Amino acid sequence: MRRLVWTALAVAALAVPLGCARGPDETALRKEVEEKLTKQVRAGLFEVATFRRKGSSPLPAGETGASRLVVYYSAGLRFKQDVDFAGWDKMSPKSLAFALGATEKGLFGVKQQNKSGDPLHVYGTSTYEWTNGAWQGAASATSGVSPAPDPNNTAPPSRSKQLIDRLAAMVNVGPVGLDPQRDAIISDELDRATGNITRRLERRQQVYTVASGPAGGEYAHFGDALVEAVRKQRPELGIRHLQTQGSVENARLLAGGDADYAIVQADIAAQALAGQGPFAQGGPITTLRALGSLFPEAVHLVVPPDSPIKAVEDLRGKRVDIGGPQSGTRVSALMVLAAHGIAVADFPEASQGPPERAVRRLAAGQLDALFLTISPPARPLQELAARRGLRLLALRPEAVTRLVGERTGLVAMTIPSNTYPGQSEPTATVATAALVVTTAEAPDGEVEKLADAIYGGALLATAGSAEAVKVSKDSALRGITIPVHPGATRVLTKR
Repeated sequence: MRRLVWTALAVAALAVPLGCARGPDETALRKEVEEKLTKQVRAGLFEVATFRRKGSSPLPAGETGASRLVVYYSAGLRFKQDVDFAGWDKMSPKSLAFALGATEKGLFGVKQQNKSGDPLHVYGTSTYEWTNGAWQGAASATSGVSPAPDPNNTAPPSRSKQLIDRLAAMVNVGPVGLDPQRDAIISDELDRATGNITRRLERRQQVYTVASGPAGGEYAHFGDALVEAVRKQRPELGIRHLQTQGSVENARLLAGGDADYAIVQADIAAQALAGQGPFAQGGPITTLRALGSLFPEAVHLVVPPDSPIKAVEDLRGKRVDIGGPQSGTRVSALMVLAAHGIAVADFPEASQGPPERAVRRLAAGQLDALFLTISPPARPLQELAARRGLRLLALRPEAVTRLVGERTGLVAMTIPSNTYPGQSEPTATVATAALVVTTAEAPDGEVEKLADAIYGGALLATAGSAEAVKVSKDSALRGITIPVHPGATRVLTKR
């Protein structure tokens, strides 16, 4: 396999003159980085003090079959203006990182408030494609990393072994296999059982579960960063990360004792506490308690750049993804549509997929629009904007006023220009805070330690999440819609 990969790369390289195989030189690369800072970030914000080209590597061919490569660099930048990265409606470090082809851990020097003259070091990349006899800038490609397997494999006791043998007999039905209905039932029950078993075993060892959101989303990314930070700064707090569908599921997991902590949209938390919306049938979850706010989550309504859709009302008769059934995105989408006089029945297709699938379908022309409630900029939308382009639809002013007035936990928000590549205008929308939530039964001392890890500064130093810059005591009580846990209150009121 390795030989085949290298052979393919060698064949692709034959289409490129030997002298050009390493891509643009240092002067051309530096000029391109300076242009990106001007056009994709903000003109006059930075000066490039030092710059080093660090080499290049071939990449698999692009969609057209053209040769591609990535060039690496390190640069020392200097702020020429004061920047408030902590502001909820201000520029995000993620926009800066994406423009420079850097990971969030590739930026050194980002603070909540950077002053003019502050240094910023970046380890970045630039991707190129050989087109018309020259290297042309291309959208960078990223790929996720599969989680490591659980190393804790131990032999089961005799009774569990007997139950496993019984289960094996149920599913071992010969070459014909299970019929789809039986397979679906058994798979669903097994998935639920293994999750409960894992959590009960870990609870006995004082390992606590943090529920986040779908793989690849901001909740899941922040959940990874939170677990990493807590393990480094508070090793006495055993903690594990559980990816879920999102806010609605997370609130239910807390209520059922299947998670100890979770990230939940503030408006969803308010509905859960009151037994409204998706919680009307199951009744209120009165035990929910907040540790504090993290960052704002804006409602994104996304269409292709050349779409004839110009306003929310134009969605009638279109194919729209409104988010997964237990996601906060779905709740947000339904209330935004209602505020504009639109019902789901107005759509010939109202799909309910995870964000990554919805973005892929929009890019492929299989959807006309998608909703996504997430902290801007969302990485899937950054990549979509860089490759295919996108356009954000603004909500009508009267709809924003109505939503903020009627829905607890919603605030008016503007997504700044240049949040996404090619986004030249700010976009009016609504947003809600992402909260860290637990239950009233959580011990005060345990909550205090976790709240201190999140808001005491340790998280900002180790998390590797750009959104951690927006997490602070100053904004921890902003957008809170449920009672604050006493353990967290002690941390947030300490100066």
